Amino acid sequence: MRARRTVTRIVFWQPIDSPHQEAFLEEVGRQFPGEVILGVERSLPPDRFAQGWRQPRHDHVAVVDVSIAANHALLASHATDDSLHVFSGFFSHPLVWSGFRRLAGSAARLVMYSEAPEQPLLTGWLKRLRGRVIAGRWAGRFAFVLAIGGVGCEFFEQIGFPRERILPFGYYTGVPPLPSDASRQEDDRPVRLVSAGQLIRRKGIDMLVEACGTLPAAGWRLDIYGDGPERPRLERLAARWGLADRVTFRGAVPNGVVQEALAAADGAILPSRFDGWGMLVSEALAAGTPAICTDRCGAAVVAAIAAWRDAADAPPPLVVARPAVASLAAAVQDATAAGPVSDARRRAIRAGMEPLAPSAAAGRFLDAVLTL
Repeated sequence: MRARRTVTRIVFWQPIDSPHQEAFLEEVGRQFPGEVILGVERSLPPDRFAQGWRQPRHDHVAVVDVSIAANHALLASHATDDSLHVFSGFFSHPLVWSGFRRLAGSAARLVMYSEAPEQPLLTGWLKRLRGRVIAGRWAGRFAFVLAIGGVGCEFFEQIGFPRERILPFGYYTGVPPLPSDASRQEDDRPVRLVSAGQLIRRKGIDMLVEACGTLPAAGWRLDIYGDGPERPRLERLAARWGLADRVTFRGAVPNGVVQEALAAADGAILPSRFDGWGMLVSEALAAGTPAICTDRCGAAVVAAIAAWRDAADAPPPLVVARPAVASLAAAVQDATAAGPVSDARRRAIRAGMEPLAPSAAAGRFLDAVLTL
């Protein structure tokens, strides 16, 4: 049998060029000696800009618009065994997965990079059934699945992908330098909490507001960044709990503003009923800020790692066992009782994120690729 050729080209197929993927892709492009291409279905949509996203910048990756038929055909023509194609999503983006179907019968090496889909109580079984049908047909064609977070690993194993082909993965944000005055303020200042994301039911902000209603009347503040259809109801809920002077809805702002708020905060909270990942957790921990999230967030695995690294200092970042007001309330109460975050704790949390930096993630990815 003829030996397989070394991979000389990596093609990522994605619906959009996401800023959440930028640092990882750039690191792959920097570390990989061959060609790295990013094929995208469409430009960053206006609603993402409205949420504070920015257009990524690439120096080590060639970006190609695959909505142009000739470009789609060109990327799909890289069909020899020295090409690796990485498809985002789970058979969910039409141009991405038409690329897969064009390559499925070729010698090219194929990988999936995907979150688990949301699985509501009443209809989740339909998604799992669909997943089992897809896995039954196509699982053998993938060298491995880059499964996003613990919920992703759980889903892909549940629908029939072999465990040995499921590689736990995530979305990886840069680890910025700590500000020199990270927490040099009065010890008796209010504890500053931050949440951010779309104001939709899935994000669980209603549970967070109700949880905050159980806190003492003084000693803390919560800023909520983001917008969405739930905002009027959430503002009414905060008023009903008497929280209007302590819970502030900041609206949609550039992501850089959220990152600055996280760097100055004493805790970040992602109370999602379901989140394939949850970048707020990664961004908070990278800034040295403790993070609370539910176990239905893919990024709970990162919070758990950070908790282990941080355990010797102060109460660790917390993973709430299930999305519920009572469990969130207990976690938020612990966070506020711990008081403002010390510089030493910020350094410990941030150090725990170094193994999860984009450079390390790219290295793990390329180690897997080069051993296929």
